Amino acid sequence: KKKKKKKKKKEKSTMLGRFIKADEGRLGVRFYHSLNLGLVGLAPVAFLAPKTLSFPLDMALAFALPLHGHIGMNYVITDYVPKFISKAATGPARIVQAGITFLTAAGLLKLNLTGPGITGTILKLWSSSSK
Repeated sequence: KKKKKKKKKKEKSTMLGRFIKADEGRLGVRFYHSLNLGLVGLAPVAFLAPKTLSFPLDMALAFALPLHGHIGMNYVITDYVPKFISKAATGPARIVQAGITFLTAAGLLKLNLTGPGITGTILKLWSSSSK
């Protein structure tokens, strides 16, 4: 008798599902690598650019930095949560990470919209204060 192989049902992937499982799939990997290359160029340009360009560059950083961290931390979650906690904890850990990503993006957006911006804040840390 031949055993029939059960076909796995392919789950429809939603935008939120792809965000939560950001390290899975070819598109996620390609996007992560493109984001890395973009940040390598964007970060120095944001600090060297004239003041008129700082706001749009800060806004780009406000989305790119949390997204980069989110995808990278999903790789860490995939590798280490099943080893040190349990495989069942992977899903909840990814949801917590998504929350951290949203809060980080919200904080950076608030800094850009109501404060000196990301680059302005970091440049203030490097400037000498004469009080």
